[in-house]
Amino acid sequence: MAKIGTIWDRAVDFVRDHLGEVMPVLLATQFAAPAINGSLSGLRAASGAGTAAVLGIVSVVATIISLWGALYLVAFAGQPDRQEQHRVALSLAKTRFLPMVGVSIVLMAILAVLAIPGVVLAVMSGFDFTSVMNGVPPQPGEIGKLGIAILYFFALALFIVWASARLLPINAVVAHERRGIGAIGRAFALTRGMTLKLIGLLILYGIVTGVAVSAVKFVVGGIFGLLTDNSTTMSPAVIAGAVAVAAVSAALALYQSAFVGKLYREVVGQQDDAAVFA
Repeated sequence: MAKIGTIWDRAVDFVRDHLGEVMPVLLATQFAAPAINGSLSGLRAASGAGTAAVLGIVSVVATIISLWGALYLVAFAGQPDRQEQHRVALSLAKTRFLPMVGVSIVLMAILAVLAIPGVVLAVMSGFDFTSVMNGVPPQPGEIGKLGIAILYFFALALFIVWASARLLPINAVVAHERRGIGAIGRAFALTRGMTLKLIGLLILYGIVTGVAVSAVKFVVGGIFGLLTDNSTTMSPAVIAGAVAVAAVSAALALYQSAFVGKLYREVVGQQDDAAVFA
């Protein structure tokens, strides 16, 4: 049985040993792209239809760049211990990115289908969505109409947490085992017997991320908000906050990807992937 503490130690060792190699990709994909996208939030809120479309494209491009960077990081960390190579990670990220996008689309489609019953329950509940959209606060009795729909979405949220834990090594599976849709079943098989540990880890990571991001956004945004003019759409406070959040998120993404890669390697063993999955 894989031990979370051992995997974390190996992830920390990986970051320490290869920080210089991963830094260019980390800065470009996990820091710069989100920082630029976040800095445009003020402009996005006040934009017309044409500008909104352009900013939407920018957001999609930033997301794609971030996904590619995450795949690279996992592919790098997921190689056998002490045998990690930057060039191998780059090659895997280039050749396995489209399959990863395809798998992601399938997972999002599954999630959308699972959400349909909740939407139907909400629509059939008799809740006055029109008044809410017009800015009228709903009354307690009105909210009660959504009871069944709320329970459904709560159950769906619990399912998503469970599924996220079971699918944690899916990027590494797509990269190292050259799998497509089959990576979903393979990820479930690899995490069998580890569900509760991984759920706890995801909850802890979510708490740490939420606290860290909120704190840095509040502190940096607050300081720049007091010292600068925030009447413009591209205010220094918004830009500084976006940059600070991107920096924290990039650091967290590095350690998360390193952990996922080492989790995968711990489960499958230290064999040569080229020989096993050729």
